[in-house]
Amino acid sequence: MLCAPGDGRARMRLLRVNRKLRRGMSPAEIVIMRNRCAEFRDAITKTMACKRSLLICAALQLLSCSVSGAATQPASDARTLSVTVTASEALFARGIDISPSAGEPTLGDFENIRQQGYRFVIVAGWGGVNPNGHAQAQLSRARGAGLLTAGYCYLNFASPLDGGRQVREALAAFGTESTWLGFLAIDVETSAWNQLSPGLQSDPPDAAAQRRAVARIAEAVQQAQQMGLSAIIYTKKDDWQRVTGDTQQFRSLPLWHPKTTGGDDLNQPDLASPGYTFGGWTSRVGKQFELDTVLNRPPIPVDLDVFDLNAFSADGPNYRGAVERIFAAD
Repeated sequence: MLCAPGDGRARMRLLRVNRKLRRGMSPAEIVIMRNRCAEFRDAITKTMACKRSLLICAALQLLSCSVSGAATQPASDARTLSVTVTASEALFARGIDISPSAGEPTLGDFENIRQQGYRFVIVAGWGGVNPNGHAQAQLSRARGAGLLTAGYCYLNFASPLDGGRQVREALAAFGTESTWLGFLAIDVETSAWNQLSPGLQSDPPDAAAQRRAVARIAEAVQQAQQMGLSAIIYTKKDDWQRVTGDTQQFRSLPLWHPKTTGGDDLNQPDLASPGYTFGGWTSRVGKQFELDTVLNRPPIPVDLDVFDLNAFSADGPNYRGAVERIFAAD
């Protein structure tokens, strides 16, 4: 780890602050939190790992203003992803995404996964009702095996929790591994029917319910960006149209697209084609090309993905080393 001495204590403070945020904070606790964030900032060097931690701490200060009643402005534009290679030099790689059902594979398990040619692991943080209790261990061991890491947050549209709160639940599950995430995907789907509001379950979906869903997605995106994370959208055409009415409000955010057509070819099927386009997207940064499969070594349930690695923020402290290893392997 590239942080200054004492940073481990500061990270634990940050995790405790996350828990406070989920419950709500008193004015006195807000003052204490700000002082702790100041201590955290002073303990951090200018390394990339600590740069991300400082952004998260600053975002917590913004959140404290919201808790105490101060107005906050919604994000008007999507955060631009860092680009490290040109389009002609785009670096693509295969990886996996996992959920609580994968349990806690060992470091050796993740090393085996890397030896099989997979270069990243995307981990569930929030499942719409419960957090992933294995998330921090999954991310830590994947990172320790030299894999890029990222996370996702499954949005529940029937829950009283707004989008920001659900993202905070995911980040609390990730714990200190939040610092190393290449991005946070906001998962918009209909696979859990009971996590859709009654208006979204109706045929056709209720337009007012769709507007509320769009607002919830915006809350989630804004929260991720306030935490210094790159936000992307995970969804497919049918789900997006039911939940949002096919809004194009998020078209500037990268798309992670579950689609088995075309296998691991990231460009197929062509999203610019009228039969496939939705949400204003004409390209995807990631593709989930095989769902609900099981690896051989280790035998854990996964989905298979291919990504343009520009999706993983170059500001992330794990990015450079992992990408260098990918080039060396290729």
